[in-house]
Amino acid sequence: MKPKSKYFLIAIVLILFALIAWYLKTIVFYVIISVILSLIGQPLVKLFSKIKTGKRALSPALCSLFALVTMLIVIFGLFSLFIPLIIQEARIISKINPNEVVEAFKQPLQNIEYSLQKYQLSSGNSESIESTMASKLTSILGFHEISGYAQLMIGFFGSIIAAFFSIAFMTFFFMKDEHLIHNIILLLTPPKHIQAVTDIMKNSKLILTRYFIGIISDMAFVGTLTAIGLSVFGLKNALLIGLFAGILNVIPYIGPLLGCGFAILIGVSGNLNLDFYSQLIPFAGKIAMTFLVVQLIDALFFQPLVISNTVKAHPLEIFLVILIAGTIAGITGMVVAIPVYTIIRIIAMQFLSNFKIVQQLTHDLEAITEHTEK
Repeated sequence: MKPKSKYFLIAIVLILFALIAWYLKTIVFYVIISVILSLIGQPLVKLFSKIKTGKRALSPALCSLFALVTMLIVIFGLFSLFIPLIIQEARIISKINPNEVVEAFKQPLQNIEYSLQKYQLSSGNSESIESTMASKLTSILGFHEISGYAQLMIGFFGSIIAAFFSIAFMTFFFMKDEHLIHNIILLLTPPKHIQAVTDIMKNSKLILTRYFIGIISDMAFVGTLTAIGLSVFGLKNALLIGLFAGILNVIPYIGPLLGCGFAILIGVSGNLNLDFYSQLIPFAGKIAMTFLVVQLIDALFFQPLVISNTVKAHPLEIFLVILIAGTIAGITGMVVAIPVYTIIRIIAMQFLSNFKIVQQLTHDLEAITEHTEK
């Protein structure tokens, strides 16, 4: 086969593969999550494999089962801890009187309306801002809207349960048959590239396992620090906000802003009796300051130690990769940017090592892999 025809055929196969993956994106998503969980669970599998009953070690199936159960216990433990807090906060929000909200913001709303009239920026609507805000809040917090939200939540949890069993089932087999994906990929690999592809998968597994464990550690670090900081200022449900802050911290740059906005919303909704200028704004400022301090500590100390040191990439390089991925695929792209970029660098290190730019970008990765092999 001529080289041009060969490359054309490879391009066609890759395009078809991408289209099929997009059509089955939900299943692909489940597989990706299962692979990530299996990578995180591998240290647990190795730990359980050291346990012996008599002179026999536990079977791979039992080690994988114990590792999966351990991860599920941790996940369900977190849910059992925070679900009552979520229910309590939902009850607080459902009991909010729109008129109380308008009354709490009456003075700043009047100032805004005065400024709009002064500079002739009003839309000509005779209804005041206070009345508009009250009607909107009544609509949002009304019975029909709450019922609609409840139905959406029921459907959401139904999908979560289906996803949970699918992901748990696949995660078990990925941990039990550690080389399952490895063998499938090798079956599709030309013989002359088998060694290179084997090295790629070995290095990818090593680095991504460390990366995902680092991400989970970072989530726990940010969540714990945020909860402690907010509890010092007397914010109710600081644990709940800390949980959300830790989870949202997975989203680079935008996640902390969303977490801060959520915290301020919870803080303000539970303290509508405070004076807006002398009490409510300083209280919201303390919440924002807590998030700022936590993010500074995370960015300056924890992330360079745990995450950047794992993927061996310059902070500016990481920022540009996340920015490009976010432009292409939004929040999802930002979340998967670093793992995908790391795999691309590992592949380039194997097949494009003659290029100077590849040598520069993969120099630190090569040092990691060489140290591991030794």
